[in-house]
Amino acid sequence: MERMRVIDAIAVAGKLVRTHLGVRPGEEVLLVADPLTEMEMAWALAGAVAEVGGEYTLAVMPSRALSRATELTGCLDAALTRADVLVGLTGASGAPTYSAVVQEQLARKKLRALSMVMRSMDNWTKGAALADYEELERRGQALSQLWARGRQVEVRSEAGTHFTAGVTREPVMDQVVIVECGIAREPGREAAFSDGEISQRPLAGTASGTLVVDGPMAVIGGGDDPIHLEVRQGKVVSVAGGRRARRLQQILDEVPGADHIAEIGLGLNSMALRNGDFEEEKKAAGNVHVALGDDVFYGGNHRCAVHLDMVIRDATFLVDGRPLAERGRIVA
Repeated sequence: MERMRVIDAIAVAGKLVRTHLGVRPGEEVLLVADPLTEMEMAWALAGAVAEVGGEYTLAVMPSRALSRATELTGCLDAALTRADVLVGLTGASGAPTYSAVVQEQLARKKLRALSMVMRSMDNWTKGAALADYEELERRGQALSQLWARGRQVEVRSEAGTHFTAGVTREPVMDQVVIVECGIAREPGREAAFSDGEISQRPLAGTASGTLVVDGPMAVIGGGDDPIHLEVRQGKVVSVAGGRRARRLQQILDEVPGADHIAEIGLGLNSMALRNGDFEEEKKAAGNVHVALGDDVFYGGNHRCAVHLDMVIRDATFLVDGRPLAERGRIVA
């Protein structure tokens, strides 16, 4: 079984290096893992980089707890100044995605990046990974333009979500609404794998309403106990529900700034599975995710130790009253 997984990893790694990242001979590729990384993925990517004539460096950083979940090590911060490409493979945290230094290098167009944080081999070989990523990129670019021209987004769901927020105008990585559809071939671009979403930081202080998180959530996971959140002026003001809600309230109590609404995202990938994995489900077509905590990746200045995605299944997503998704189906 393990040998079969290595074969799958080699095939996927070659596609990621050549097609999704477009790695060229002589480029420096920094691969960042931690003790929870499935290392078949890391070694397969290293081999694929070498095969196209690139130079890889594979670094293993510590597993980060919530209190430092957006921090790389000092050595990695320094290494980023020389890297052309970053691939984040950490299993414990999203540090290679949400690090402030990574965002600085992306903004300066000194780096392009692919995030595979908190993902396993299953995310490489099943569900969302099997999409047509060129078509997904085209769809993402088109829908992001519709969102970017609006003034307000609205999210509803049959589970009880009714949430609104203003549209931010400032571009991030040259995009008012960020397209993450698995393609990052130019400096300044960032994507993930598996992938398929458009997202942005809401206009400061405008997020308001009720969120009913019936899908999985980062760190906390899935379950049949929806989390009910009330949001006012961009912050969570109350949390209700069962086991998952109690765990979220504990995080909010312990992590300064974790009550901040950092991101709103719309999933676009029709191949994504509804399997309780937040990284998979947040990419699913018609699912919406709202994140709490750090918004630096999205052009904000709210630094926090966590960035926690929460999935709302089968949503209706409107921009100035025009639906981009209705009850979990992309309609625009």
